Amino acid sequence: MSRTLRTAAIPLAISALGLATWACQPDTPGEPAYRQAAAEDEDFRLRSDVEAALSARADAFAADPDDENARHAYADILFKLGDMWEADEVIAPLADPTSWNVDDLQLAARLAYLLGDYGRAETLYGRMMELTEPGSEAHAEATRGLTLTWYQTNQFTRARELPAPEDNEGASSLLTFMQAFEGEPYGIEWATDERIAHLPMTNDITQPGALPIVDLEVNGQTVSLILDTGGDRLYLDKGIYASLGLNTLTHREARYAYTGGATVEEPLGVAETVTMGEVTLTNVPVVGATWKEIGQTSDGVLTTQLLKQFLSTMDYDNRRITLRERTPGALAEVMATFGGTPPLEAPFFMTTTHLMFAKGDLNGHEINYFMDSGLAMSMPMIVVDETVELLGLETNDIEGTPYYWTAIESHGLNGLVKGATQAMGNVFVEQDFFWQSGFMADALMSHQYLWPLGSWTIDFDNRMFYFPAQESEE
Repeated sequence: MSRTLRTAAIPLAISALGLATWACQPDTPGEPAYRQAAAEDEDFRLRSDVEAALSARADAFAADPDDENARHAYADILFKLGDMWEADEVIAPLADPTSWNVDDLQLAARLAYLLGDYGRAETLYGRMMELTEPGSEAHAEATRGLTLTWYQTNQFTRARELPAPEDNEGASSLLTFMQAFEGEPYGIEWATDERIAHLPMTNDITQPGALPIVDLEVNGQTVSLILDTGGDRLYLDKGIYASLGLNTLTHREARYAYTGGATVEEPLGVAETVTMGEVTLTNVPVVGATWKEIGQTSDGVLTTQLLKQFLSTMDYDNRRITLRERTPGALAEVMATFGGTPPLEAPFFMTTTHLMFAKGDLNGHEINYFMDSGLAMSMPMIVVDETVELLGLETNDIEGTPYYWTAIESHGLNGLVKGATQAMGNVFVEQDFFWQSGFMADALMSHQYLWPLGSWTIDFDNRMFYFPAQESEE
């Protein structure tokens, strides 16, 4: 039986978390040893602009691989396109612990971070710190890079090696939180020797706009959370956060799609224990979310950083989330669940604290998909205005809302392309979500695409998504 995507009426609710992110900013003039980007970069607006420049840069690099400017320019355009693996290979010879070129170091460090090579990212960002002046944008970029690298590797105490931030926004609030954090986060305690945990989904995930809901315990209190890989830390409704008496380390301001773009203040605290079936996490970072007061009915959100502590499988067919150790043996167990048929593999990269991207197809054009499972709507995806313009899509206003919808002919990750559907637009709260991370974020793929695939396993060690082999829809 073939699996098909399901579309229905225009959605009434949207829950796309985790979109208040820091971006890689341009370097400030006057810093030492910067490699100047090509002048045509200033004209890059749509994906077609970047693709048009690719051939010339590839030819220049092929003609003289020893030309460092040509090598950097080629790596840079591959980065913009989202071809991170090739970009990393191209830039690597220019960036090592002895490099004096800050621009090369910045690009190489960023790519190492995106691909989960955190040891190399730490080395390169550390070299940037040595070469740049405090107060410069490049020095701030290195500080952000080290903060995020230590965040992803659960080395919160290392953040105290960095100066306290002057403000408390974006990456600065993360640094403030990490510097105030006591002990190591995300301790793991298994209840059984099998070291596997299951969280049953308690609702009908096949309904339009329905997101998986699971029950877990925070400091011994049962809470019902939606699954959303578009969120970072564990999100708990502020009322529940207060009732648990969590230790608040700092506060931040953030904007989300689910708040309609409104800025909300959030306490950032710590839960002693979070029990998920047969496994318990200790010393867990928590965000106090403006949640139920704006109409949300769950208690909060199970997000990427919790999933990231494990080899995590969203088992839609069996209506459960399965958590395993991040070990080769556990990965072999996952492979065995596919019954001898190799799974479909989709490489991904991850930017900021939690935004995962994979390559895919949209109306026959290769793009970068932000994989956010927490979009509570009947459509499987969101497109940005630049993608609408690129593909010449017709938009249809949704009366009484700021949103629009558009018809799509084909969509999906590479190897998992599906047919016609609908996409929503004008959802992202950022002024320039398309370019804010330095590469093109073309569209968001979510739950209504994912659940009909049967299961979705996220392997953070190998930066790979695994899906069951799909039967033809023909």
